[in-house]
Amino acid sequence: MKEAKHKMHKPHFIHDIRIGIGDMCKITGVTGRQLRYWEERGYIKSLADEKNSARKYSWEMLYKVGSIKAFIDEGYTLAKAVEKSELREKEMAIIRKFMAANMHGVEITDEELLYGQIDLGKCEGKKIYGVVDENGSHLEFGEE
Repeated sequence: MKEAKHKMHKPHFIHDIRIGIGDMCKITGVTGRQLRYWEERGYIKSLADEKNSARKYSWEMLYKVGSIKAFIDEGYTLAKAVEKSELREKEMAIIRKFMAANMHGVEITDEELLYGQIDLGKCEGKKIYGVVDENGSHLEFGEE
């Protein structure tokens, strides 16, 4: 088994990605008309750009549009889908904040099956690991 251990680094370029309306439609399955309506209602925002140029969206809006679309596909109304999407964004922000503060490294134990363990630090003198393996995802506690 090949093993690797590394720290996670947030890619800074992600905030510079600009997605045109055509690509947004292709990627998410949402029509241009829907995007414009959602923007008029204040559910999503396009990036400020030159007058009369095609709309561009951020990486974050790509995720939000995809999330709203997924909830609509599950049968929710647009308003409820937006509400659930915004709640999901907040949940993910909390998870990212927790992981940024507590994740000390990732050890890959199987690159093909994507198995490994996440070093989550210590609690009461024991090491805590988040493990993904053939048994699923779980926590394990080890000695220091």
